[in-house]
Amino acid sequence: MEDRRRVKLSKLISYILRHHPEKYGLTLDRYGFASLQELVGAISQKKKRVSEQDIKRVVEKSEKKRFEIKGDKIRATYGHTIEVEQVSPLVEPPEILFHGTSRRKVETILQDGLQPMKRQYVHLCQTEQEAYRVGRRKDTNPVVLQIRSRDAFGEGIEFRKCGSVYIAKQIPGKFIKQN
Repeated sequence: MEDRRRVKLSKLISYILRHHPEKYGLTLDRYGFASLQELVGAISQKKKRVSEQDIKRVVEKSEKKRFEIKGDKIRATYGHTIEVEQVSPLVEPPEILFHGTSRRKVETILQDGLQPMKRQYVHLCQTEQEAYRVGRRKDTNPVVLQIRSRDAFGEGIEFRKCGSVYIAKQIPGKFIKQN
């Protein structure tokens, strides 16, 4: 499968499993899992024909480990706007994590902290480069914020790790500084 087609399929799977399974006739369990066969059928019926192997290739090639296959089921590991129970383990984060955002949101974030907005969790990156890349989705010249994650953890903020991404319910402003 060519890279462009794989990326397009990855975005579609994210859309379905993170945000709108009902638009494809899928029902997720409480952890966000759907039948892999039903996902293949739903995508093939509404879009172009895909195979289970195509979807497995998307999962395998994802650097951020956006998806997980267990047995005959698949789920998005993070990024949900729909309610799912998180199964990723609680972890002690590294000393510093990063978050890329638009310039217009910086003052609010520094004052009020990072909130998940429409999602269930705030997403944090391990590197400035990755945070900058993520921030470019919202702004052509994003700001990278530095998160004192170990300090936040020490004060009771819970972190989970999903592939290379760390997630938290929220990060108070006192743990955030502009790079």
